Amino acid sequence: MSTLIAGKWYPENSSSQYYATLIVDNVDYALQIAPYEHNGNVIKDHKLTGQWSQVSINERLGNTERKLILADGSLFTTLDNDAIDILIRRDINSSAGSKWNLRLHQYETKMSSVLMMLGLTVVFAIGFVKWGIPLTSQAVAHALPQSTAEYIGKQSLQVIDRYFLQPTKLSDAEQQKISSRFETRLKPLGGNDNIHYQLHFREMNIGSMSLPNAFALPSGDIVLTDKFVELSHNDDEIDAVLLHEMGHVVERHSLEMLTQNSFTTMIVMLVLGNPDGISELATGLGTALVSNHYSRQYETEADEFAFKKMLEAGINPQAFVAILSRMEDYSTGDKENDTTAKDDSLSDFLSTHPNTQLRIEMANKYSKCFDQGLTVCD
Repeated sequence: MSTLIAGKWYPENSSSQYYATLIVDNVDYALQIAPYEHNGNVIKDHKLTGQWSQVSINERLGNTERKLILADGSLFTTLDNDAIDILIRRDINSSAGSKWNLRLHQYETKMSSVLMMLGLTVVFAIGFVKWGIPLTSQAVAHALPQSTAEYIGKQSLQVIDRYFLQPTKLSDAEQQKISSRFETRLKPLGGNDNIHYQLHFREMNIGSMSLPNAFALPSGDIVLTDKFVELSHNDDEIDAVLLHEMGHVVERHSLEMLTQNSFTTMIVMLVLGNPDGISELATGLGTALVSNHYSRQYETEADEFAFKKMLEAGINPQAFVAILSRMEDYSTGDKENDTTAKDDSLSDFLSTHPNTQLRIEMANKYSKCFDQGLTVCD
């Protein structure tokens, strides 16, 4: 049984087109070209023949014109895609790719298949956002060299100093006391010799309210505000929070957060090594660190790092709970700690370190180990 397909024929290396009919019969084909004029002469009964297996067919794209390259190199085009598809299915010599393309087109034209693919796309997108981006961000953050972390950290500190912080009012003696203890007591517990830790003392205000806060940059720069130092009752409370911030640095939480927030930009930066991209990310990180929350997972990891190091340093983990509770009370306007009622914006700002029951339970666990004189708590 022969198959007739109407279309247009183009001679090899020519843009001239002629109406033609392709006749396919089993393994052979014949192209019957309609009469046409050439050099003043009317050409009739122009026919091309060959084996169907020698014909090259492009893949189907919707209902666009199909192109077939014949055995002699000339081109035949047709809009009768269905007829071409039938020939491909019937031909045992057709390539696996051609037949797969036909199946794909069938799926694309069925509403049920379209809806199924849409559903799979949505599921994949949700899965990538929930699991893919965090896992990828973690891998990227830990793959970045420390030099990049230092560059981002220094740029971020400049942004924070410019827009959020003021010079400290702490005395030089108080600053020196905290810094010296940090150098001798805590820095050796930092977990990574490549990290260059450095303390910075600043004043931070929201309106007329002094803000207690402590945060770490990926470079190892740790900022302590005057109000945080004021609210701390002893050295152990300050050191407990410093160990917590060191945990964020070691675990590269700020870099992970930055990568998740600027995932596409980070990939471009890694591939192209664009230093301008790093500067833009540093600006974004500076804002994020003083206004956004770390995730619960990040806080838990930093807490666990801090509690383990507290046992090594001889610090009771209850000191960490005490200072966080005091900061929480201050943020909510506890009269015992401050006689001035605090506004909602300050309360929201200070909730960066939530005093959750989970954190208290973890502190209690490590505190029991501390009471037993243990330096490792299983």
